[in-house]
Amino acid sequence: MIAAINSSLFIQVIWQSAPAAADPKFLLDTIINAAVDVREGTMDVMLIRDMNVIYTNITSTATLILPFGGSAAWTCGDRVFAWKVYTPQAENARPLFEEAMRRFTCGQ
Repeated sequence: MIAAINSSLFIQVIWQSAPAAADPKFLLDTIINAAVDVREGTMDVMLIRDMNVIYTNITSTATLILPFGGSAAWTCGDRVFAWKVYTPQAENARPLFEEAMRRFTCGQ
């Protein structure tokens, strides 16, 4: 697990070995904390550079100053990754996810 926090952002990334896993939803379910996170809207399912990716917006009561966010999970070879962000505004989460995916390299 890697986590970073400041007064306007919290980002968490987890990963695990999962040979033959094609559906990353199990790790999305792990990173979304049912005690403080609520999924909002529909889950987006995408294929990004041959990786199965799912994304959902979330709201959170983990902190009053970062009530919005997003969460995603994807497969990369024999590994599965999950990502979560808390932000002060709802519209900030998706661009942060898109930037993370642009920077992510699968096995390179």
